[in-house]
Amino acid sequence: MQVKKLSWRIRLAFGVGQQAEGIKNSAFGIFLLFYYVSVVGLSGTMAGLALLIALCFDGVTDPIMGSISDSFKSRWGRRHPFMYGAAVPFAVSFYFLFCPPDGLSPFGLFAWLTSFAVLTRGFMTIYSVPHLALNAELSDDYLERTSLASLRNLFSLFGYLCVVGGGFFYFFKATPEYSNGQLNPAAYQTFALTFAILMVVVILLSAAGTHSEIPRLPKVKEGTARLSLMRIFNEVREALSLDASRRLVGAGIIFSALSGTMLALTIFVLTYFWGFNTDKVGTIMPLTILGAMTGALLSRKLVLFFGEKKTAYAVAVIWFGIFISVPVILRLFELLPENNSSSLFPIVAITMVLANIAIGVCVTIMAAMVADVTDEHELIYGVRQEGIYYGAISFMGKVASGLGSFVAGIIIDLSGLSDFVDTVPDAETLFRFGLIWGPFPLLVSVAVVAVIRRYGIDRARHENTLAQLAQLETNPVPPN
Repeated sequence: MQVKKLSWRIRLAFGVGQQAEGIKNSAFGIFLLFYYVSVVGLSGTMAGLALLIALCFDGVTDPIMGSISDSFKSRWGRRHPFMYGAAVPFAVSFYFLFCPPDGLSPFGLFAWLTSFAVLTRGFMTIYSVPHLALNAELSDDYLERTSLASLRNLFSLFGYLCVVGGGFFYFFKATPEYSNGQLNPAAYQTFALTFAILMVVVILLSAAGTHSEIPRLPKVKEGTARLSLMRIFNEVREALSLDASRRLVGAGIIFSALSGTMLALTIFVLTYFWGFNTDKVGTIMPLTILGAMTGALLSRKLVLFFGEKKTAYAVAVIWFGIFISVPVILRLFELLPENNSSSLFPIVAITMVLANIAIGVCVTIMAAMVADVTDEHELIYGVRQEGIYYGAISFMGKVASGLGSFVAGIIIDLSGLSDFVDTVPDAETLFRFGLIWGPFPLLVSVAVVAVIRRYGIDRARHENTLAQLAQLETNPVPPN
């Protein structure tokens, strides 16, 4: 059995590695679509399509990477060789994503964005899937796993905060040439280089910091089948044969797509729909990240309060939908102060912070629920497949910046916001945008709860699963 209680050194080393994915997701979700639409000049739909193609690539590579790392044998264990090896190629791909050559045609820009989005996501997969699998392998304790997931999410959100804070208050500050610093092309190259270096550092810190745990991590069982596409297919099929896993993956993908759409639209919503200047946008964005960090910290307490992870997750999902949808709907009915009113800013800021608290709770609890499903999988099939399951949760996170960006790009083009980069949109455009986006988050949140409500793993069932696994470990059933 694995060690249940971990030192804070190991916990922090594991958590800090998630900062890299937080940086990548924040850059993808907040700035990448804006950069290619408003700075480079690509249409919202084409930019969104490029990011969706990269997402489809992820849909294939995540389970493959999970299966590879599940069966990989080395003196450094199953996970760590990939964590070490992916660091530099991932950072290089990320840098070139924000450095397209001058003079490219629209198709050339589309091809450049697609290629480097695929490469960035691919190398991220090589690192993140093995890293995420450690959440289930470092401890088998029900609440310890929630703590690990919470810490991992906190570092992810700290990565978001670094990107948002560094972006608005340093890299994209107003200049004489660009009163809106987000439109300065040169700033994006410095932005990308800085965070590429930072991602290499935190990935290597995480790999090196958890290296001492390798002897205590699960090993590849003797007799494991040779890696093949058929084996990978069978492993995915087995994983999805569990009703709990199907509901978890389904709910996670839907919610991630919703939160990703919100993230990609945030700059457009704050700038155009609410009419805030750069300073106010730059103030709200870090506050939302702090809200998500607060949610990650609260997740364990909420699980204890509600008794079950599923219930706490469902409450947080509905909470998110309410605080994203209601302000926009109220504005459509002219029940909020005008855009130039001093009272509007605190209303929008508070509701967005509250919505992001819910995101922090959802992401944290989801990772902990996946760890519980892996135990049930081992009991039924006799093998641990953390890589497959965390390939699925990695895919969920990437849906947030992939499918979310695609949906956001369509909404931008349909509403006409793409025509108002340097000018204030007219009232008709803003109303059309609000009508499309307003009720959407609440409706999707209800759909997520409908999927997750029959998720069957509760605390008692999980404790029973661990007891049976312990018994099998002590008295293994002889083969027939």
